[in-house]
Amino acid sequence: MKPLKFIHVVWIFGLLGRANPAPAEDFIPANVAPNPSFELDAKRLGGWLPVGIELTNGSPRVVFTNAVHRNGARSLAVQPGPSGSVSGKQFATSYNGGEDEIPTRGTNGVRGARTIGLRLDEDIARVTGAVWIRGAAGAQFELSLVWTGREERKPAVVLLVDKASQISREDGGWRRYEIAATRPIHSHQVQFWIEGDSADLFYLDDVEIRMHRAPSQQVLVDQLGYETGSPTKLAVLQSALPLPAPPLARLIELARFREVQRSEWQPSVPMPDWDRSHWTFDFSAITNRGTYVVAAGEGKAASFSPPFTIGDDLLRQATAEPGYRFFYYQRCGMAVPGFHAVCHLDDARMPDGTHRDLAGGWHDAGDYNKYCGFTPESFFTLAVAYHRQPRLFDQWDRDQNGRADILDEALWGAEFLLKALDRESLELVVNTISTGYRYWGDPELETDNQPGNGDDRPVKETGGDRTWCAAGFALTGAALKRAGDSARGEEFIRLAERLHQKIGGGMETLTALYAATGDTKYRQVAQTEVANLLKQSKPEANFRALGEFAAAFPDDPLVARIRPVAERRVAELALFCAPPFGLARSPDGGGPVCFQTYADVNDWYVGSMMRQLDVAIEGALAAKLGVSAGRKLAEDQVHWILGRNPFGVSLMEGVGNRFVPSYHHRYNAIPGNPRGAVPGALLNGIIRAWPHQDRPWLDMSPEPNADYHCNEPWLPYNNRWMVLMSLW
Repeated sequence: MKPLKFIHVVWIFGLLGRANPAPAEDFIPANVAPNPSFELDAKRLGGWLPVGIELTNGSPRVVFTNAVHRNGARSLAVQPGPSGSVSGKQFATSYNGGEDEIPTRGTNGVRGARTIGLRLDEDIARVTGAVWIRGAAGAQFELSLVWTGREERKPAVVLLVDKASQISREDGGWRRYEIAATRPIHSHQVQFWIEGDSADLFYLDDVEIRMHRAPSQQVLVDQLGYETGSPTKLAVLQSALPLPAPPLARLIELARFREVQRSEWQPSVPMPDWDRSHWTFDFSAITNRGTYVVAAGEGKAASFSPPFTIGDDLLRQATAEPGYRFFYYQRCGMAVPGFHAVCHLDDARMPDGTHRDLAGGWHDAGDYNKYCGFTPESFFTLAVAYHRQPRLFDQWDRDQNGRADILDEALWGAEFLLKALDRESLELVVNTISTGYRYWGDPELETDNQPGNGDDRPVKETGGDRTWCAAGFALTGAALKRAGDSARGEEFIRLAERLHQKIGGGMETLTALYAATGDTKYRQVAQTEVANLLKQSKPEANFRALGEFAAAFPDDPLVARIRPVAERRVAELALFCAPPFGLARSPDGGGPVCFQTYADVNDWYVGSMMRQLDVAIEGALAAKLGVSAGRKLAEDQVHWILGRNPFGVSLMEGVGNRFVPSYHHRYNAIPGNPRGAVPGALLNGIIRAWPHQDRPWLDMSPEPNADYHCNEPWLPYNNRWMVLMSLW
């Protein structure tokens, strides 16, 4: 029977992920044209730019107008020209969905308008476009779909241009032009261009751009799996087209290849802008440990989820070590085997030109810069994770020095902060050590590693964030004392107390100082702070501090008053959670949004990982108070991160079985690591594809360098993961 079982398993894995349902003819993808009727006041005309050279000195040639419109109140007016020799700027789509403004000289000015570069999901098969144009009777117009992609780290290389110039309809002086094209291989973005052939003014209105997905369906699960007692064992069936009757949902145990549950998929609330339909399958009643897949349908037409585990203590055992190990791979100032040689030993040149030994610390993200914004927080989170869960972390001691690796990592951060801290004034002398973002290569080659010469990296800002330092030194000092290093431990604790006297501190600092010293004054101050917070009209707005107090002092009489606050806070956060994924959306002026809003393609914005982990931490704190809905809230955020998301990838490298093909990380310049992958790294996360549509996007192109908005790791996410593990 064993060979037969093996054949069955191989057959399943050969069909994992997708099947091709019959197309639904009545399904119309969302119109993704930016500012389609030009009613929106926004930067870059709400997503439109001139084609050609725009004069440096002169009135804009592409503007909104109220004088002419087909529907609504206005249209986009394009005044071609001027002709002859002109000097000005030309726009060019660049990395990460942005737009460059390039100084240009030429013989023609503006000749039309185009959209910003519109990001393409990996399953987009073709794109159609249409626009109504009003212009001079004899004027001719041409539509183009300009396909771009990344090649050899070059931004937005034009791969193909499809053109059309046929009129499909006429109505009241307006002419409708349409274009349809198949997506070329390796294209990453597409722009919609409209150009005229004369100097006459023309108008655009009621634009349509639709992206048509290849028919497919996926079964989405947490690729790590689910705790045995979890109430959130849920699979999501995602289809690029509506399914009149989704196939049966089946839970299959792989060890014996047996079906243990089957039922109908339950329809979820439609999400029209996503161009996808969703159904859910709840198998929370299954508590048997093992490896499983969820199937949609039977036989050759079935599609399968990735395999996952149902087990006890699954999340902590599988993710706590890679969660902190990520920091080791980000170390600066030493050799990291398998990644790089000793680097940046010449950090850093101070603003007055002198040299100060600031070697060490962690590279902050996918770049090699160092900041005392998140470094102190990293130090604290490593320390608090070990403080709360010593038995968990004591099992990992790779260097066999008799000390938990996570404590070694906290000490690595402590040594850097001691260098960065003025021991008399207790001010941080550094906030940013950076040469910018242009260098892309091995870290050990960025400088010569010889202090005191011209290539030392400069300290660009001083006065970093000391908020987390006191708590970090207190807890690390206490851990050192327990490990037998009493002298060093006492030194750290005394420093923590001095820092607290100097700058004060929040609940994390007070609870850490009490844990390290046993001095009741810190607990009394914390009790007073909690009592004051509970008197406020909306104490749930400060639930994080209240929850931290309850976690540190579970037997305190005040905890009974905190529990109802936790219930209200969880109920408040649950209102932001959208089916079918349970993702905690963010508050926004027009209502909750799944993905962070931004006004312009060149704005700085990143994915929602920080929001999801902060919500998960609050849910875990509430769960420790007995609020079961808090655990569900936290688990749903974790499931999204570990694969139950629209792209079916784990956003934590190495945990799961499908990941982004490429990271925005300079380690992709290191031979042997073309993906730029760092084990345990958590990404910025899924973003919205364009400024004004709440539609998910993740860079699934294998070409370097991936979009930093979504595919770059960053210390604050692993910081939060360690806090979450400390509470799990």
